[in-house]
Amino acid sequence: VCSLTGHSGPVDCVAWNHDGSLLASGGYDYTVRLWTPDGQQKGSLTGPGQYEMTGHRGIVRCVAFSPGGSLLASASDDGRVRLWDPTTM
Repeated sequence: VCSLTGHSGPVDCVAWNHDGSLLASGGYDYTVRLWTPDGQQKGSLTGPGQYEMTGHRGIVRCVAFSPGGSLLASASDDGRVRLWDPTTM
């Protein structure tokens, strides 16, 4: 068991991809984050071991992977659904 830290506010939603290799989380800081099963954030956009997907202008309420895992959808209070490609991160 581990604790995943990185969001700057409450986390509202989480979802595993189809094979359990990635966990997506969305929250009150308007970001979507990707994590590996060992609790590490995936990628290195904002610093070593941290990856945050920005673009929403409201709380992220839902994240969901496509059945094959090639897309990640996020829905926010800003009225937008954004599609991300988790394979490029």
